[in-house]
Amino acid sequence: MILKKILSVGLLLFFLNGSSLFTQGLIPSYIITKGKLPQLAYSSGEDRLGSAKMGYIDTSIVMKVIDTVKNLYKVQLSAMHYAFIEKTYTQPFPDTMLSTALCESWHVKGGSEPGSNLVDSVSFSLSGRVPYKSWMEIDPSRIKIELYNVQSNINWITQLSSAKAVKNVWYEQTESDVLQITIELMKQQHYGYSIGYNGNTLQLKIRRLPAGIQKMTIAIDAGHGGTNLGASGVSSGILEKNYTLLFAKELQKILKKQKIKVLMVRETDTTIENKDRVLWAKQNNPDIFISFHLNSSGRDSVRGVSTYYKHIGFRSFSQSILKRLLEIKDLKEFGNVGSFNFQPIQPTDYPSCLVEIAFLSNKEDEKMILDPKFRTKVANQVFLGIKDWIRDWK
Repeated sequence: MILKKILSVGLLLFFLNGSSLFTQGLIPSYIITKGKLPQLAYSSGEDRLGSAKMGYIDTSIVMKVIDTVKNLYKVQLSAMHYAFIEKTYTQPFPDTMLSTALCESWHVKGGSEPGSNLVDSVSFSLSGRVPYKSWMEIDPSRIKIELYNVQSNINWITQLSSAKAVKNVWYEQTESDVLQITIELMKQQHYGYSIGYNGNTLQLKIRRLPAGIQKMTIAIDAGHGGTNLGASGVSSGILEKNYTLLFAKELQKILKKQKIKVLMVRETDTTIENKDRVLWAKQNNPDIFISFHLNSSGRDSVRGVSTYYKHIGFRSFSQSILKRLLEIKDLKEFGNVGSFNFQPIQPTDYPSCLVEIAFLSNKEDEKMILDPKFRTKVANQVFLGIKDWIRDWK
């Protein structure tokens, strides 16, 4: 009764067949999400950035545990779907009978957020908090949401004329306990969205087309810092953390001259965890997020500039910046990399791009990095890439 009234979480009850670890209480049968930025992952696979992420998820969501792998719980989302979550973002929840939730009325409207950002909001009323994932699609431009352990009781989808970013909304009950929602956008370019619960209502807030670069807020992230040294120069021994800050300050200088509002993740040699960079950015709500890094390889012949994005809707942004950077003489191409699992560019809230300017492990690249004129060129080309991307909105 407490679960139904307070959390109202709905999940199917799945029975486990004779796992002694569960019966002995070494693994909880249920967990509830907690902490800052809990994430679901698709697998227990590993690389230096961790397993491939499904996306962030709210706190106070109860899920059935079906296995444990190292520091992860394997959790049931619906009859045919599961995910992985780090144990640190969970705590045991008392055994309980969990029922399937209902999705009910929807509401679509336009409005504004703190800082005068124009948004469209789409609200989905649910009988309880359930796990979800969301993603972007392009050509046509859409936001998709999957709700797990949910059945439709949707008889009202109210759309107000104040909504300017949303073209159409609809759903399909793709499985008996999976509801897939489609939000079709007016514009081809994605500008970002946030998603999360307010009580038992799931709220999607979609950014509209910004008014132009002069009215934008651009966040600049100098990678590493403090105890996080990053890579080091093959000949000079210079530290990545120091030179990312120099590149970041060059871009800051250019943007300020253009009277564009700039937010710096760090302006000194200080230690900031990647999770805290995300929390800071979400709180400050920039229109664009740029992260500077310097690359390194075990092969000293590898060199060049590369840009990285997580979400397909932001690929055009990273491409625009890479195109401009490749105009710099002697700067080779390392490529445009997608689905990049780097935490500071994982949020869907704002267009983001990580720039690996050049390789500290390559002597030719290192020589350029040491040149103040090169740092100015890089900052200027990034600025031009931002301008190009905004121009293409028209």
